Amino acid sequence: MKKTPISLTVDDGCPLIHRMYHSLWPKRDAEGRPVTAEGNLVVPDVPNSFLVRFCDIVEKHGIKGNYSIIPMPTEQGDIVNGIGGHDMSALKEWLSIVKERLTPYFDFCPEIITHGHALDLETGTFTDLDEETWASTKDRSVLTPYIQRALEMLKAVGIDANGVTSPWSFGIHVEEEYQASIAEAQRRVYERSFSWYFLRSDRESPNVKPWVALQEDGKTLVHIPGTIEDKLWQTNDCSRTDEAYVNEIVDSLITADGKGGAFVERLNAGSWPILVTHWQSLFSNGLETGLTILDRAIERVNRLLGDRVEWMSSMEMARLVCEE
Repeated sequence: MKKTPISLTVDDGCPLIHRMYHSLWPKRDAEGRPVTAEGNLVVPDVPNSFLVRFCDIVEKHGIKGNYSIIPMPTEQGDIVNGIGGHDMSALKEWLSIVKERLTPYFDFCPEIITHGHALDLETGTFTDLDEETWASTKDRSVLTPYIQRALEMLKAVGIDANGVTSPWSFGIHVEEEYQASIAEAQRRVYERSFSWYFLRSDRESPNVKPWVALQEDGKTLVHIPGTIEDKLWQTNDCSRTDEAYVNEIVDSLITADGKGGAFVERLNAGSWPILVTHWQSLFSNGLETGLTILDRAIERVNRLLGDRVEWMSSMEMARLVCEE
């Protein structure tokens, strides 16, 4: 029996810093400090040891997919010249771990440039608009160099970014221009004519799988949708780590008997199960509850669905779509 592709999309990859701490719209306490919905202080940094533990789980289960990297994470420096408040050695260590341990399993992509305020490429300053709002009125003449800058920054640190992830719904209002810009930026930076991007999710329709979004001037672009929501997101605001809480979320992804949960529901609907999560959802404000949930859920997926599914990276899925 032919196996169904399955994949993991990890958004908001940030070296060293906790994106929720530097978010444009954080909840704050009376003293102006970022806090969770429960009122707990948000942890400002994510240690490299957490990245190591994530890599351990990826390798243990053979998880494949895509991992986005924000080149200038929420305007706190950049991956080429350094991240504010952190030694350059820590950034180099983060990049080394990502390249050495995740490359066999994940494709990489920029989540555009800042996932915060849009960058003015000419002045190097930040605009008053977030990237999604800024992009909503732009055409390919403006979007192409913007995406190109994001790819160039990843290339400068030795990362082959063969796709692009949208911060929020970046480009959704001008999607045809956005698609053309991604394809052209990939050609300019990596001399690549085949690429993919992630913008949309469809977690309810049957038979959802990646599709060819653009074919023009010898360039092909495939859209990789999300089909399973980030059920780990709630751990950003919840300090519970007890077994009942963890198992409840694991069950929502796949039940202990392998007959229920989002993975099974999407598979039975004829869709390719593509779980979308976020770096901060795995970190869970330092508790790493999301990482524990991922570990347990994927163990079940491999054990109970292994005869029906096959892990694939985004580029592998994109190529498969074009072959079918």
